Amino acid sequence: MKPCSSVIRLSVLVLYVLLALYAGASSAQEKKNLRVVFTGLAWNSELPFRVALARGFFKAQGLEVQPIFVRGGPAALAALSSGEVDFARDRRAQAIMRSRARGLDGVIIGAISNATNYQIVGSKSTRTLEDMKGKIVGVTGAGAFSDFAMRIFLRRKGIDPDKDVTLRAIGGSNLRAGALEKGIVAAAPFAPDDTVRLTRLGFPMLANLSDTLIIPQTILTSRVDFLEKNPETSKRFLKALILGIQLAKFNKADAIKAGFDAKLQGEIELVNQAYDLYAPALSGDLSVNVPGLQFMLDEDKRNGLVDGKFTLERVVNDKTLKLAQQELRAEGRLKP
Repeated sequence: MKPCSSVIRLSVLVLYVLLALYAGASSAQEKKNLRVVFTGLAWNSELPFRVALARGFFKAQGLEVQPIFVRGGPAALAALSSGEVDFARDRRAQAIMRSRARGLDGVIIGAISNATNYQIVGSKSTRTLEDMKGKIVGVTGAGAFSDFAMRIFLRRKGIDPDKDVTLRAIGGSNLRAGALEKGIVAAAPFAPDDTVRLTRLGFPMLANLSDTLIIPQTILTSRVDFLEKNPETSKRFLKALILGIQLAKFNKADAIKAGFDAKLQGEIELVNQAYDLYAPALSGDLSVNVPGLQFMLDEDKRNGLVDGKFTLERVVNDKTLKLAQQELRAEGRLKP
């Protein structure tokens, strides 16, 4: 009986070795040089990735990552859909949901920020939200995320965005700031860095939307095709980024230093002040705010922008993220 048992144990051992070799060979064939597209260089959306880059978290996972900058969300989505890039950091969760509903291969695999990283800044004669009534409020563009966020926020504050104020498409942050300074608009939403600059000039911050508007603003996307062909690489990429976002969220001084090391620009005191506005909204482990996405999807359905039968399960693919979190937890590297 003993020889038989020994043979069985030996056979099992050989099987494990073969499986390990097969897994290693499969992993070796996966793509290791990754291209990641971005649409902006703001600290609030870039810091986790730049931290992971500067601190060598991607290299530690055996990956080489090339950041690609493009202007505008549509260009980023086109680059992802065409396969020119492997991952995209986007501020337009609704655009991904709408493109997925049309059949494009783009899915949400994680979240950088699970709340709205805008603050409403008023003109020097607009000191409260009530002061906005009957006046023009600037947004980036009709249907843009800033327009959507302002409408939802105002409704929750008892202000009708279609009757009590006039939402007007102004353009980018520089144009909105100029309109505010010239008195063309009574208020407008701004990213944290711009908010700090404007408040230094005496313009009042009327509200921080991230305190009350818990809907995802900055998400991470990929293609189902890429995830299926490169499961190990995708998991390692997410592990590195989780480590980056943890440092960004929980270690202010080291995170800001890493941001400068990774060539993010800014005046140090302004960067420090802006950090306090956006850091609480960072997702600690890239987990997706599903209720927030569901709310956005329901709004799109209500407005006829997405088919009523479309479900969130078709656009959120966090299986790889959960594996990455599980491994980091087992390694003792995932903060609770």
